[in-house]
Amino acid sequence: MLCSRPPRPVRTTLDLANAQQVKSVRKRLRITHADLVKIVDKIGNSLSAIEKEVELEKLTAVQPRNEKSGPATFE
Repeated sequence: MLCSRPPRPVRTTLDLANAQQVKSVRKRLRITHADLVKIVDKIGNSLSAIEKEVELEKLTAVQPRNEKSGPATFE
């Protein structure tokens, strides 16, 4: 009897049709499903590209708040 191994999943891309993958990525990156879909539509389904985009968006979200406050002045 011939035993074959099940096909190995591709670990470098995200399959939005696979709910288990989507949930895992969302929990790891701490983003909503809508944000994940928006990022995948924007840059593609590469996991490394998705991670970089999430980091970039988090950094740009923090910077405007710091710029608005301006330098601290003590009088």
